[in-house]
Amino acid sequence: MKVHRFPALIFIVSFTGVAISLWLSRSFDLVEHCRVFIDGCISISASGRQEPAVFVFRATIIPVGVLLMLVWWLNAQWLKLMGHTSRVQQVAIQVLGTASPILLICYIALIGSAGEIDHAIRQTVITTYFPATLVAKIILASLLLSRCPAELPRWLPRAMLAIAVIVLGMAVASVIFDALMDDPSVAHNLMQWHGTTAFSAWYLLLARAWQLTRFSGRVDLRH
Repeated sequence: MKVHRFPALIFIVSFTGVAISLWLSRSFDLVEHCRVFIDGCISISASGRQEPAVFVFRATIIPVGVLLMLVWWLNAQWLKLMGHTSRVQQVAIQVLGTASPILLICYIALIGSAGEIDHAIRQTVITTYFPATLVAKIILASLLLSRCPAELPRWLPRAMLAIAVIVLGMAVASVIFDALMDDPSVAHNLMQWHGTTAFSAWYLLLARAWQLTRFSGRVDLRH
């Protein structure tokens, strides 16, 4: 099985799902027509909150959440095979990366529900899922840099680390804008579109790293 395709699917499926949801929402005049990456008129969740777009949104993003859990569990095994045997590091990777997608799955399952519930879960996802996953990405990239396998060019873990740090910085900036601006919605939307795209594209680099190190998904369940 070509396991390195799993991380790539995270980007492909999520990007496709959001693109189709946005197209459907525009076709049915459910959202404003604009250049979302430039104008920031709507958020990503708004593009898939109403029918019929919500069906596509759920059908694509929920499987992505399950795939995220699998990929982060495999990440811990991958690091172990490359000699990173610290139990603390493995637990951190698995807890931060594997548990946090559950929040994403819950949010997408309930998206479009009553306003207060939708808002509460969305805030939980923003303040918990994204930061936890970004910290897991930073830990993983740092470990790769500290003991970079001969098969990996050093630019690859450096790029993985840079993307994770930049997106985490954007998340912090979003909180600051929220406190300083009267209407931070456009800034939030722009950072969401650009940040989430970079967040998902990170998995393409992970897929390449798995491929170069010939990771087959073989794991040792005895430890």
